[in-house]
Amino acid sequence: MRFRLAAFVLLVVLAGCSQVTEKAEGMANRSFTSYALGKPYAQVASLGTSPMDRLAGDDRATFGPMIGATPLSNGQMIYRHIASAARTERGADFGGLVSSSSVTSNNRLSYFLVGQDGIVKDWATGSVPGDATSCMRYIGGIIQQCADMAQQQTSLAIYDSKVLTKDNQPISVWGQPANVAANQQAGGPTASQPRAPTRAPRG
Repeated sequence: MRFRLAAFVLLVVLAGCSQVTEKAEGMANRSFTSYALGKPYAQVASLGTSPMDRLAGDDRATFGPMIGATPLSNGQMIYRHIASAARTERGADFGGLVSSSSVTSNNRLSYFLVGQDGIVKDWATGSVPGDATSCMRYIGGIIQQCADMAQQQTSLAIYDSKVLTKDNQPISVWGQPANVAANQQAGGPTASQPRAPTRAPRG
């Protein structure tokens, strides 16, 4: 009975910690992405990509590669970026005979609404699971088994559902895609696949 109660308390604590971590990550993503508001999109897209930035070794201080662009019927553009963001490491040791460790990461989605003048008018952000590695070590680390779970690509529609604007609205408030009306007359909407984020080389 005591074991079950202890296990239940542990689960509650872990769930609480997970919620706190998720909230903190969301706040960090919003703070970082808000930098773009009112700035030229060209400047925003190149953040962290200069040789000096790469020599600094922080591959998270960037919005990452563009994974999709959508022209809107009002003449504005939506640019989507993805980059590695939060990283979590966990480990456990069972008497020195068996130990486990895992490393998981989340990717930050950064969307920018850009006017015809090239200036960022609004932004949206969210996160999606990234890469994960899990290892088991036996007999003090003499035997080790690891499994890598690479990030799976998904559709832009899924990514779009994961982000909220600075006013906590879905990006549909930005306007209708310019190709929707044309596709309704001539066919159907085209689908595109995003690219996985690339890590900037470290100097």
